[in-house]
Amino acid sequence: MTLPVFIVGCQRRPDEIVSIQVTSKLSGTYNSALQGRELARTRCRVEVVDSLSVSMGLGLITMAAARLAEAGESLQRVMEEIRQAIPNIRLLAVFDTLKYLLRGGRIGRAKALLGSMLNVKPMLTMRDGELCPAGLCRTRSKGIERLFDLVRNTLNIQELAIVHSTTPDEAGSLRERIGAIFDKRQIHLAKLGPALGVHAGPSTLILALRRR
Repeated sequence: MTLPVFIVGCQRRPDEIVSIQVTSKLSGTYNSALQGRELARTRCRVEVVDSLSVSMGLGLITMAAARLAEAGESLQRVMEEIRQAIPNIRLLAVFDTLKYLLRGGRIGRAKALLGSMLNVKPMLTMRDGELCPAGLCRTRSKGIERLFDLVRNTLNIQELAIVHSTTPDEAGSLRERIGAIFDKRQIHLAKLGPALGVHAGPSTLILALRRR
């Protein structure tokens, strides 16, 4: 898995480094980054952050911070932006099945859904860095409607992202629909990476947003 790392105030040598990691509740990369910081013993200041999120939830946090870094803002200001962004991330996903998450040991409390998933589409969200049940939909179209409703019912959205594993046309259609009620320029489309895709499985569709 690629670690989101960017450098503040860097010309030839790094002055300060911010490393934003996938939630520590589902991955060991945050702890590995902490260990790497100790082993490196670099002279520059290194901040390692637990995003408490995954996929483009993590991505939206990283992009917000990187914009400030590229504008020459201080490390303190960048860290303030990150701390403010983390609790303002909302994530909702619709799956065809949870069996891949179960096999990978990534569903935690979402195991409560497993007994009721016959002929339904499970939905998950994130709370405090963990995947949690967000309900069941009898059809995929109703699951996608829930994603749209999240945008329609959330105030003060700064930007959002739609992530798919194997259905780019479906993600594009959802983007067009959301574009009728939200600035399309602030809607990012992304493909789920292999590290998460192997756990989520085919036809996974995720909506992540960042509130002001």
